[in-house]
Formats: sequence, C-alpha cells, structure tokens
Amino acid sequence: MVTPPDAIGERDCVGALPGARRTGRRSRRGGRLAFVLVASLTMVACDTPSEPTPPPIEEPPVNPPVEPPDTTVIPGVGELTLGAPELVMRYATDACEAEDLPDVQVNAFRRDDGTIVLLAGNAPRNRVMTGSSFTSLVRDCSVLLESEDDPHAESFRNQEWVVSVYREGGVVHGFVHNEYHDPMAGNCRPGDTSPANPCWYNAITYARSTDEGRTFTRDPSPLHVVAAPPERWDPSPPGGEGRGVPHPYGYFTPSNIVKGADGAYYMVIFAIPRRDRETERGTCVLRNEDLSNPAGWRAWDGASYSLRLASPYEVEGTPACTFVSRPQIQGLHGSLVYSRYLERYVLLGTGARALPGGVFECGFYISFSHDLIHWTPQHLVREGKLPYPQCSGGNPFGSDIYPSLVDHDDTTVNFEVIGDRAFLYYVRWNRGLDRDLLRQELTFRLR
Repeated sequence: MVTPPDAIGERDCVGALPGARRTGRRSRRGGRLAFVLVASLTMVACDTPSEPTPPPIEEPPVNPPVEPPDTTVIPGVGELTLGAPELVMRYATDACEAEDLPDVQVNAFRRDDGTIVLLAGNAPRNRVMTGSSFTSLVRDCSVLLESEDDPHAESFRNQEWVVSVYREGGVVHGFVHNEYHDPMAGNCRPGDTSPANPCWYNAITYARSTDEGRTFTRDPSPLHVVAAPPERWDPSPPGGEGRGVPHPYGYFTPSNIVKGADGAYYMVIFAIPRRDRETERGTCVLRNEDLSNPAGWRAWDGASYSLRLASPYEVEGTPACTFVSRPQIQGLHGSLVYSRYLERYVLLGTGARALPGGVFECGFYISFSHDLIHWTPQHLVREGKLPYPQCSGGNPFGSDIYPSLVDHDDTTVNFEVIGDRAFLYYVRWNRGLDRDLLRQELTFRLR
C-alpha cells in the first residue's frame, strides 16, 4: 500500500511503495505509497529498473548502544526528545515468507486476554505480530487477509493492505488500502496486477473480524467501499495520445482510527481525487458514527462532515473531499493519535521540504491540531534518508519510512491516545524486500 508523492509523503518511483518488487510477475510487492513534503513534487515513473548496487548497510543490533538523545524544539508546542533505536522485527530471521515484510505504519489493539496485536504487514498476505507485551512481540505467520486480486477496477477487491484496525467488543474493524493495477490496457502492463504495473487506481475499503483479528472478511462489492475516487478508472494516456499512463489517482492510506469527544470516529486519508489534475492533492478527514457501516463515512467538505465518497460505478458526479490545512501540511498523512498531555491531535508522516539551493530536508514530520481541520505547520522530528530521488541520492536503500506513534502505557483498547511519551515506530528499508521494523522512545515536554 502507499501513496503518491506530494508536498509531504512517502513512496518510491511512480508512487509505488519503497519495497515493491519490480518484476513483471504477479506476486505482491513489498511497498506502499509515499508522499513528499515539497510544495510541488513530481512523481517519478519506474520502468522495472535494475536495482542499484548499494553500499553495505549495517543492520541495527538487537540491543544497540545507547546514543545521546536527539531533542527538537517546536514553537508553540515544546520539546520532543528521541531515544536510541530498538529492533522490533528483523526481516532476515522473522519473515514467514519472502514477501512478509512491514509495509504499513503500525497499528495496535488488545485482545480480551490482554494479548497485544501489532499490525505491520504487507499484501498479498497480511500478517501481524502478537505478544503479552510490546517487549515480547513475535511474528504470527497466519494470514488475516489475502488480497483477492480481482482484475476489474469496479470490484475494489484488488491488491489489499490492511492498514488500520479498531476493536469494538467482539468485532475488529479493518480499513484497507486497495490498489488496482490495470492488467488489461495495452499502455499499462498486460497480465500484471502487481504494483510493478504503473497504472494505479486507489480506494479505501472495509473488512471485519469476529475472531479478534485473526481473520477478516469483506462485504460484497460495492458495500465494502469506504472512500472511492469521484471518477471511474480510465487508463487513457495523458492527453489521449501515445503510450503513456495516467498518474495514480484515488484515496490512499487510511490513518489510525481515533474516537472523538463527540463519540464519533475519525480518520485521515491522502487524496489525489482527479485523473487529470495530478498536482491537486492533499489530506482529507473522514467521520463516522458507526464503524460497522462502510457507507456511513462522511468527508469534510469545507463546512461539515457531509460528503459520501461513494463508488463512481454506483454514484456518478460526487465531489472530491476538501483538503485540510493545505498550506500548513500539504499532504501529510500516516499516523493519527490524540495526546492527553498536549491536549491536541498529532499527525505524523514522511516528507521532504525544499530548501534554498536545491537542497531537501527529508525525514519524519509532525503537526498538531485541536479539531482535525486546522493544523500547525509541519515540523521535522527526525531527519533521515527517504526513498525519493531528492532524498536518496539515487540509492533508496537504507531509507526509513512509515512512521507512527504508539504509547505502550495507553490503557485504551486501540492505543489511540498518547501521553507525554510514546514510541516512534518506523520501517527501515535495507535492500530489496529486506525491511526491518524499529522504534525509538519519543518524549514530549511543554515549554
């Protein structure tokens, strides 16, 4: 799963996930979409390039040496201090199969018996980690959802990443980043439904589990659709001529679900709604009062939460969602939590900010809001390599992607709240499909 580059984001080449297997075969990739923080980032198309030969990358030790804390001052908020990195999952020893790698921002919930379930999987076979505590997490090789890989765009049951989960009683609600890669159009990659196919149409769908997140099922199409782009899939080349492909478009990467003070549920998504408006992209907010009803989600339309993002194969002419705080956050998206300590929402993602002289400030960015609509200007929390050309020097290996926040001491079932400290989880892309999951303690201090 992933999202196309923007002024804040994360994905490599044509918006494909940084670990995607770029072969012409049908197997699932290892990567999701990514967005960039730059005000006008163009997407780079990849035609199955040969992998560059990277310099040796030293894998993090299981118990890395303690490093001096890294402190960042955010005006109007306070200080953020990062501790030393810890290894959570090592691909070389923990993966259940070649394509079993962390390819989403992590999401966690508790089962009835107290077991912690950490969502950190990949399509086509989504998996989790489980443990009695965050220090005892191990990979569970059972598959909670396998991508249906339907060849038709209107099914919205294609390449599926379970990105966000929320447990309510005996039901675990799952929110899926669904990618359609056209295997039929001649200007795409005929016969290839994987992310190696640059023809890309995205939506968010719903799945549910009644066995505490061990397996998920979907409603029949289009009843499972949460948010679909206002336009049907059209593989026509840009301008209608030649053999080019349209840029990726749709709704991408649902964030964690957070329950608001009004009792409703909220998520943040990334949006490139229009096929012919590549630069029209940003962050949207959705609200629902009943998580079991996929059709109950309503997007912010600039005045209220009243816009249903229905399938264009069911309802035509639906407007696109309204971007929130575009000048402040561009397309920042990914991890959403509420901080009781700061008394505001926290949004965390990746980005690359353009600086004078053609230099980019790349890494993890953060923003804060009291109402999910008005956000502070994003601020760099952790500088680092990203898989975008301007942040990688042409070699994406060694990049850190998919940041998220989890407070191990949070008492909520779904870890949707943080206090004055939390753990910053992220994925390190070593090379190829080799990705590890790491975390660092992040401490907030008001000033």
